[in-house]
Amino acid sequence: MSLAAAIGRFQGRLILTHRDYLIDLVRTPLLAAVFLLLIRHNDRPDLLAFGLLAPVLMGVWSMAILISGEVVDNDRWLGTLELQIAAPVRFSRIVLSRIWVSTAISLLTVLEVAAVAVLFFGTVPEVPHPVVFSVGLLATALATCGMATLMAALFVATRTARTFQNSLSYPVLLLGGVFTPLDQLPEWTHPIGRLIYLSWSSDLLRDALSPAPVASAGWRTAVILGLGLLAGIGARALLGRVVRLVRENGTVGLR
Repeated sequence: MSLAAAIGRFQGRLILTHRDYLIDLVRTPLLAAVFLLLIRHNDRPDLLAFGLLAPVLMGVWSMAILISGEVVDNDRWLGTLELQIAAPVRFSRIVLSRIWVSTAISLLTVLEVAAVAVLFFGTVPEVPHPVVFSVGLLATALATCGMATLMAALFVATRTARTFQNSLSYPVLLLGGVFTPLDQLPEWTHPIGRLIYLSWSSDLLRDALSPAPVASAGWRTAVILGLGLLAGIGARALLGRVVRLVRENGTVGLR
């Protein structure tokens, strides 16, 4: 626990020091304003849940991917990646702890979006199912940590994380049903989308904002956590293998 706390303090200070890490906290209110303006302009109050959730999930995912990549890329640049890999603590544990702190900070997007809705649009977001919404949001954060750690394993094996960061964000968000429910996309995308935890998260959270009863909330939450757990297990195994390979090849710090 003391190690996790120390890693958490380090990552928290790093985020506050490097303002680029906070770009999603700056971008999220602007995206929320755009979505809410579109909903108001088209007189579609029934789409309010979509406009509120999309920027939140975008912020959580984008910040996790940004941090998971920068953890590796910046540590390579600073020359500290070798020290972390050589440390007696598992590298996967260090990465996961740092990503968890970043993901927890990204949940501030919920407050940002709510503030934009109230202050600029006079709309008070209603949550008919607060328990389902809170549990679903926490499950989403945990699954995001697992997926971001898996991405970090890929970033260690590459010379730069930028290519993955730039190419992964929007395809995952689209197939994850963040902008529109998965069942509104072409049918061939459904099997792929259901392998992405965001598709389950977005559906569950939207239902939690709807007055109608939420069907199978426990099962859907379990699927989100299960997909995140599988990603985390895969990340731990892959990180171990990648670390062994870069040690053998002497390419830990190469960019």
